[in-house]
Amino acid sequence: MKVVAVGTWYYDGLIPHRVEIYSFPARFSASRFAEDGENTGEYDESQPVPDTLDGYLYACSPFFSGEHLSIEAVKAWAAAQPWAPVAWDEPETTNSN
Repeated sequence: MKVVAVGTWYYDGLIPHRVEIYSFPARFSASRFAEDGENTGEYDESQPVPDTLDGYLYACSPFFSGEHLSIEAVKAWAAAQPWAPVAWDEPETTNSN
C-alpha cells in the first residue's frame, strides 16, 4: 500500500488526527478475498479483478471507507461523513530545477 494523500480531521473541532488515503492494486480487492469461514487470508483467483481507472483502488484510514475508484471519490466519501470535514494537505510537488 502507498499513501497518496494526507489530511487532518479535528476530533470535537479541537484534537488533530491524521487521515490517510492509500492506494493498493485492484487485484487485492476485498471482493476477491476467499470467504471460506476459516479466515485463511487467501484470495479467490476465480473472482474477477475489479475494473478500475488505473489498476488501483483507494481507501481511507483510520476510518473504514470501503474501496473507491479514485482519490477524489475517497475525499467525497470523507466529506459526506458526520465527523467531517478533513483538511487535506496540498500534494507535494517536485521541482527539477
